[in-house]
Amino acid sequence: MNLWITREESLNALKSKLSIEARYIERGFTIIDDLLSIFEDNKNDNFCTVCSFALLKGKNYCLSIYSLSLDGLSQESGALLRLAIECIELLDYFYDDPKRIKEALENKLPRPGNIAKKIKGKFESLRKHLNSAASHFSFDPIACMHLMNWKNGSLRYYQKFNETVLRQNLWTLFGVMRLLTYSAVRCLRFKNIFDIKLGKEIEEWKESGLKLAKGKMLQ
Repeated sequence: MNLWITREESLNALKSKLSIEARYIERGFTIIDDLLSIFEDNKNDNFCTVCSFALLKGKNYCLSIYSLSLDGLSQESGALLRLAIECIELLDYFYDDPKRIKEALENKLPRPGNIAKKIKGKFESLRKHLNSAASHFSFDPIACMHLMNWKNGSLRYYQKFNETVLRQNLWTLFGVMRLLTYSAVRCLRFKNIFDIKLGKEIEEWKESGLKLAKGKMLQ
């Protein structure tokens, strides 16, 4: 069995039927790198250093989600989605009160759930869903649906390529990256070191991508 057959089919789709989705995801990673570069140029500032770590970790989680999606393992990537959300909330936590950077430097940050409460986070329902369906193994039907061919009762040893599912997951990832960049931009603007030209590029990427996502998801 070729372990990478699903990935190979996904990569082919990214060059053809899913090329638009691929372009927006890749542009998102380039934008995050541009934001990281600004933070790095100001690495003598503890606020910038700590925020760069949160952003880079968020980027790594997004890249991991992307990779798993290409293998047809987007359900399993839900555990990483929860961690990516935590990075978004961390950036918001620092933005709301820059003095909290000291907690990070001393490795005394509150637990993620407490951080979410302090910033009045909007991901509580999603976090609960991921807890039951992805972050921990369970026999919940949602968590196990993809493990079996329910028509004949056989196990699905490997997840097959599905263009519709992959498209949906790519636009979901775009949404996560959109939120991550928004939180990072706020932190840079707080320090008055944000690049206006980059800001315009980010807004165009966000708005045009959002319109496309809505159209594609309704097809």
